[in-house]
Amino acid sequence: MRKFDPWPVFFKREWNRNWPFIVGFATTGAIITKYSLSLTEEDAKKSPFVQRHKKKYVEKYPDVTWQMFGTCARSRPSGQEKEGLL
Repeated sequence: MRKFDPWPVFFKREWNRNWPFIVGFATTGAIITKYSLSLTEEDAKKSPFVQRHKKKYVEKYPDVTWQMFGTCARSRPSGQEKEGLL
């Protein structure tokens, strides 16, 4: 005699209950990703939000700011300019 498998019933019931939330999270994530990737360096220079957080980040982590913001409180690692990483 086969045992009853509750997983298909569980997943069907939960999908019917939760699909609006899953679709909403996916849509919101796609919109945020699209707009985040469309920002340029010029937008960041003009943004007061970025400038405020850049100042806090530079003070806290001076060694890694060249990677994120293209600036550095200390010297850049050697060879980075040649390789096109900046």
